[in-house]
Amino acid sequence: MTIIQIFLLVAFCAGLVLAWKRAKQGAISRREAVAWSGLWIVAAAVVIRPEISSLLAHSVGIGRGSDLAMYLAVIILFVMVFNLFVQHHRQQREITDLVRREALKDIDHV
Repeated sequence: MTIIQIFLLVAFCAGLVLAWKRAKQGAISRREAVAWSGLWIVAAAVVIRPEISSLLAHSVGIGRGSDLAMYLAVIILFVMVFNLFVQHHRQQREITDLVRREALKDIDHV
């Protein structure tokens, strides 16, 4: 096992522990913790047995396993950025509504 594999496995284990710690704190749901756990476990399996990614890549018509990993990473990042955008937009609307309600309360009291 190479040093990078050891480093990645330690990082994936830390991600796994952090996912369940955040679930216990209520920051993420149990379902999200399971999804993150699945991601970390699959990533660890690919680090331990890199030929898995090559087999998966060839089965979907991609030449190399590393290319498949990059494509999946980009897709996952796009989905995460989109979700952050949606949450941010919703939060802005909620703040705007709250400020409007508070401003109207102030007018009623004057």
